[in-house]
Amino acid sequence: MDVAVAGIIGNLLGSILAYYVGRAGGRRLLQKYGKYILLNEHHLEQAERWFQRFGESTVFFTRMLPFVRTFISLPAGIAGMKTWKFAVFTLLGCIPWNLALLYLGYRLGGNWSIVEQYLRPVSYAICGVVVLLLVWWLLRRRKDRTV
Repeated sequence: MDVAVAGIIGNLLGSILAYYVGRAGGRRLLQKYGKYILLNEHHLEQAERWFQRFGESTVFFTRMLPFVRTFISLPAGIAGMKTWKFAVFTLLGCIPWNLALLYLGYRLGGNWSIVEQYLRPVSYAICGVVVLLLVWWLLRRRKDRTV
């Protein structure tokens, strides 16, 4: 149980730190350098509206998604999501994730290297899909700008 509590607290503290980085200076950085990654003021306004409308559920559900869970704190902070709401939904979302990892680690024990061998291709496939979606989105944005 101590491992679960430590994981949950660590997850919460790291997420709050990233949230405050986004809240303190993320918007200014994106306003200044966002054009280099194809983000503009309109995108920031869209993100703010999204978090006003779906912030709680977005933070909660993305805490249980690999990769995305790492980065959701920054846009939540940039969008100005209320700190207490962010903390509560982060906590609630990271509990099942951490307990699932703990359970899997316990059940797999020394067999983790065998499982990793089978999961590696799946991880590569997921990364490939993410890269393809990003390229598609960038090309679409580029096409929309030239029209």
